[in-house]
Amino acid sequence: MKKLLLVIFAAIILPSMLYSQSYLTTSKYRAPFFALEGTFGYALPIFDLTGSSVGDFYSFKNYATSWGYDASVKLKFTVANFKPSQLRLSWMIGFARFMGDYNNAYGVGEIKTPFPRPTYVPPAPISGGSSIYIDQPYTAVGMDYVVFADRKRISLFSFGGDIAMSVPFGKVFDTPTGQGESYNNILSATRFGFGITVGYTARVTEFMGLTVSTRYQMSNLLGKSSEVTTENRDIAFNDGEDRSLHPGLGSRTIGYLGFNGGVTFYFGGKK
Repeated sequence: MKKLLLVIFAAIILPSMLYSQSYLTTSKYRAPFFALEGTFGYALPIFDLTGSSVGDFYSFKNYATSWGYDASVKLKFTVANFKPSQLRLSWMIGFARFMGDYNNAYGVGEIKTPFPRPTYVPPAPISGGSSIYIDQPYTAVGMDYVVFADRKRISLFSFGGDIAMSVPFGKVFDTPTGQGESYNNILSATRFGFGITVGYTARVTEFMGLTVSTRYQMSNLLGKSSEVTTENRDIAFNDGEDRSLHPGLGSRTIGYLGFNGGVTFYFGGKK
């Protein structure tokens, strides 16, 4: 009886197990309708976002940051399916922070209004320390072209472009030797630019994959301006050229390169 049961068990279970293994090794993952991607990583400031000292910022040369990080969430909706690829509409929300810390102070204290004025003289370095940070929340709308790298749709490359809106703002700190820390506010500004993202995803399961990506963003292609502030301790973002406010004010461009890793979740779609 036991032998008969074993034969029946083998006759029923083994074919189903073989079918399962064959299915897993030969079937394709779905071409998803909807994807949710979350990434985080290092952000390298470029153009005039980067500098060598806080004195560069007070001289209107650049924004004096040297490194940063970037985090984002991206929603992707498939609008067209092709045999080896997809075209997706994308919407991204993100936050980047850029920072710089230096071994010189400037003794600026609290900036007084009006600022800047034509007679303003940038400060000279003194003993102490100073730092700056620029926060840049942003949102972007664009398109992604996704190419499946194998027939099972396990690996995929994505190439995206988007129009981005950023709202940069920040603070700059100064601590001369033997004195307390002072700070000034960098007021928020709304700027428009564009981004390009290249990524690769390896799907661990049909519904989840591990993603690495690189993003290039030019944040203030449009909307540059300069203005005089009316409150003490405030400094406008001042990325536009307006030499009537100060002879040193020139056009400054901000951007960054992001190197990120994260997870992508997939929903819907068909075989």
